[in-house]
Amino acid sequence: MPESNAVPDFLPSTRGLRFANRFPSGPTVRFGPIDPRWIGIGDASAGLCGGMAWYVRERFAAGQPIPTDTDAPANGSPLFRALVNRQVRSLDWLWTPIRYWWMGAIGLERAGRRSRDVEWPRIHAEIDAGRLVRVGLVRHHGLNPLGMTQSHQVIAYAYEVEGDAVTLRIYDPNWPGRDDVAVTLRAGGPAQSTGETLTSLFRLG
Repeated sequence: MPESNAVPDFLPSTRGLRFANRFPSGPTVRFGPIDPRWIGIGDASAGLCGGMAWYVRERFAAGQPIPTDTDAPANGSPLFRALVNRQVRSLDWLWTPIRYWWMGAIGLERAGRRSRDVEWPRIHAEIDAGRLVRVGLVRHHGLNPLGMTQSHQVIAYAYEVEGDAVTLRIYDPNWPGRDDVAVTLRAGGPAQSTGETLTSLFRLG
């Protein structure tokens, strides 16, 4: 029989944000008159998946309702600022980007093995404890740090283990309202049900 478990009372369709991780171009923060987009960072159009994942997990843990907006919040609005704040926190003083780079740099085979042997047990333990867990999805490989722009953050809330395959059910900010989005770890490499490239994954703090 397959082994499975899920965080009680969580589904992306009812507890996730209703809008997609798509924002018009605009600064996420300003430093007085300085717009950080001038040096190529801080544009909302690059997405706020980390902030969205953090926000959803935080609201769920606190038993608070999720906003019902179906359109992404306007730049500068209270919800937008809340997501940006959590996006910054999700970077963990740049430790998170370093982890993305490292998982891409160590090679596909080693990264896939670490995903199954090290990161999956950590995710498994969090879900078994009834906690949503933020997961970093690595979509690049190689040493070029520009590949990290493809990286993504999601929430894992359930799993199923059958044979050598582990399926994680996820809230993916790119696919709002969908309870069928999943990533699968198997010996041949990881995959995401929605078709995006996936080379490895890791548990985020």
